[in-house]
Amino acid sequence: MATSPTAPVVIGHVSLETVRRLLGDRPRQCLSLYMPTHRRVPDNTVDRPAFRHLIEALGAALAPTLSRAAIAHELRPFRLLEADRAFWEHTRDGLAVLATAGAAEAFLLQMPVAPLAIAAPRFHTMPLLRIAASSERFNLLVLSSRAAHVYEGLVTEAGVERLDPVPLHDMPLDGRTESGFTRDEVVDAEILQPHRVERGMGPAGLAGTAAVHGGTGCKREDIEDDTEIFLRAVDETVHERVTRHSELPLVLVAPSRLAAAFRRLSKNRLLLAEGVAKDVHLLPRAELPGLVAPVFAAARAARQTHDLEMFAAAHSHGRGSAEPGAIAAAAAAGRVATLLVERDRFEPGRIDPVTGAVIVTGPVPADASRTGDAPGVREDDLVGTLAETVVLHGGGVVAVDHGALPTPSGVAAIYRY
Repeated sequence: MATSPTAPVVIGHVSLETVRRLLGDRPRQCLSLYMPTHRRVPDNTVDRPAFRHLIEALGAALAPTLSRAAIAHELRPFRLLEADRAFWEHTRDGLAVLATAGAAEAFLLQMPVAPLAIAAPRFHTMPLLRIAASSERFNLLVLSSRAAHVYEGLVTEAGVERLDPVPLHDMPLDGRTESGFTRDEVVDAEILQPHRVERGMGPAGLAGTAAVHGGTGCKREDIEDDTEIFLRAVDETVHERVTRHSELPLVLVAPSRLAAAFRRLSKNRLLLAEGVAKDVHLLPRAELPGLVAPVFAAARAARQTHDLEMFAAAHSHGRGSAEPGAIAAAAAAGRVATLLVERDRFEPGRIDPVTGAVIVTGPVPADASRTGDAPGVREDDLVGTLAETVVLHGGGVVAVDHGALPTPSGVAAIYRY
């Protein structure tokens, strides 16, 4: 993430680790704002007024306990985002802004989210958690011998629906993230060529110098050394700037020889074994989604099969359950290693985070955004609170396809012990 030089806002990465960091009570009031956004005009002209309306909802929630000056301080990052035209020109399909003590973290989302504004002792993380647990997201590394670019993709049954650039440098608030990582940033073409030597030119060799071939090594070996330096730098940068935060599988698009060289030295554990052997110089970006979709769909299906087999094995040995009550108790005790949830599954209810008891509630309100004098709160989501509890205790959450779980409950857990 990167800090804006003009606003107390950072752009965050959506991941389970991010949700884990955001969970828990805090000494100051936590403000959570979610809303759908639009990528293009004229649709996006409604986004700023909708954002302003949700800010007013947060202000109304703070009014009974804070002074006007204190409310202004808490809402400052929201007001600065509202006034930033460039930011609203580069949004995606959804926006989340979570703030406390006058500082905020914003998330540009590839999936739309319902409008919501909440002031509470802790952040409302369920929408972020559901996105982080989604198995439809992946990262794409497009590599040539001269440059590297990374994208975040969203694949569905219809194919890759989204492919957005991910920065390999600090991310500006306006979301313009086309900048990649170039060979020239790590390899000096003149310095890193041991086959070149300098000799004097002119009388007594003092009129100047020129580089000529004749040193140790050969140009071919030197170019190969330079390429290895570049590839190692790409691997380290992609891991530190992208994979470590997103925790998403990585698909590689590169010419065969370059891809083989990169795989030999890469330490990225989320780099998929299968990639796309194409020269990016000959490949229009518009063709990338169609080429990548089958690769990631196959990897996603293999991952889901593996997870379901792991659950079946654990369940047969008494280290798993598909019963929500048993899972809730195990989650509260920190025993759940992995929670499998049916994608987009909601069940009325919540769990006591201390005892793990399931609390049955009524139907979920149809509109969780502010419609009256106070922001709406959607706490009665049993699947969501189960997932939050698992994540808070260091467990993982994975969304699987509808009907994939061998249980009607929509949840299944693999226990640590």
